Amino acid sequence: MSSGQTAEQPVESLRDLALEEAALDLLAARVAAAKKDVRARTQRALDAAAARDGVERIAAVLPSGEQVATISLRKGETGPVVVDEEALAQWVRRTWPGQEWTETRIVRTVRPWKLAELVGEMEAAGAPKVADHSTGEVLTVPGVVWKPTRARTHALTWRKGGKDATAEAWRTGALAGQLAAITAGGTE
Repeated sequence: MSSGQTAEQPVESLRDLALEEAALDLLAARVAAAKKDVRARTQRALDAAAARDGVERIAAVLPSGEQVATISLRKGETGPVVVDEEALAQWVRRTWPGQEWTETRIVRTVRPWKLAELVGEMEAAGAPKVADHSTGEVLTVPGVVWKPTRARTHALTWRKGGKDATAEAWRTGALAGQLAAITAGGTE
């Protein structure tokens, strides 16, 4: 071969590429749906196990007995959530009338910087309460409730070599029972 020539590369079949893309699109959609379903079921089971036995993590173990990953419970968070901005703004105005921490539009609102400051103080207090810094009095804040701000969830942590071992178990059919729903027939 001369220096001006290049080795001819085999041309991929456009039909083969189209079929591969269609198959992978279907597989990706089914995997996404199956993952969403199993995450919800795992979360319910972890929550129940945590309430019943204090379990906060579980090992993912292949049929061969090899541990490939760990699933750990992540606790949710709670905090102050403003549910009635108008009630909060009116309260701030009545409580600190000499301050310009509110502004009047069609309804009175708390300026964003002051709201962030008040929410931070409530988070530190662990309740919808703030201290009046001039009197030291602890005040209950209307229009704010304490509720979950981030859902309880869980995380999967792979062990070294766990992904390869899981891929091999999938390739050899050892996970056929766990992955049957992905390849089962279905309607669109």
